[in-house]
Amino acid sequence: MSFAGQTIAITGGSSGLGLQLARNFAQQGARLALMARDADRLDSAARECGGDVFTFVGDVTKEEDCRAFIQQVVGERGGLDHLIANAGQSMWARFEEVEDLSLYRRLLEVNYLGAVYCTHAALSALKQSRGQVVVISSIQAKVGVPLHTGYGASKHALEGFIDALRYELDGTGVNLLKIYPHWIRGTELRRHALGPDAQPMGKRKRSHSDSGVDVDKCAGAIMNAMARRRQTLYVPWTLRYVQFIKNLFPGFVRWSIRRKVGDQK
Repeated sequence: MSFAGQTIAITGGSSGLGLQLARNFAQQGARLALMARDADRLDSAARECGGDVFTFVGDVTKEEDCRAFIQQVVGERGGLDHLIANAGQSMWARFEEVEDLSLYRRLLEVNYLGAVYCTHAALSALKQSRGQVVVISSIQAKVGVPLHTGYGASKHALEGFIDALRYELDGTGVNLLKIYPHWIRGTELRRHALGPDAQPMGKRKRSHSDSGVDVDKCAGAIMNAMARRRQTLYVPWTLRYVQFIKNLFPGFVRWSIRRKVGDQK
């Protein structure tokens, strides 16, 4: 399947996975619409992609911004074929050390409500095009990980929302695709992760695993899944066994996670 001529809206489209997807779609001749908070980075992304790119400066935590973004895309393009709810934020803090609990509200607003707002605004147009919604979830929607209590909770909320919505959209022609990636190398998710004070951690020292998947490989896998109108995608594919193993051997999974995370701070 070629995406040439199709209108694709991407939140968080100025950096990381969103930008890589935009680059790839642009190479295929898609008509892009990118939303992000930073106007300069959006302009840079549009120049890099070239071709037919619409940009919108807005915040996914604001329902009015999400609705205005989708309305302008549909108005400018005459419709919408794909919505990719990619904007996201993480955290890095032990729960008992969190100083500002607004961190949890922020993560729900970005990771969960941002997708809800955009999906609600786009649904009518997607029904007309028999298009699809792609949500960038996380393997943490399936299994909790220490230091990420708020992040995992927000992805669990997204999981429940999409599962329920799928039933409601039966027969409409709209496809819902959930992406469950490992940590993606080549993004700024870790730099923007919220610390105990609910502020981005930036380059504050903390240990990380070097395991993960390259952003270009993740983007390619997502595009392939979209072309095939799949309902789920694990990146890498071996992550599909995590839920199965967790159900059968919960003690082993807990031991494995403790061993991997250790005393990271």
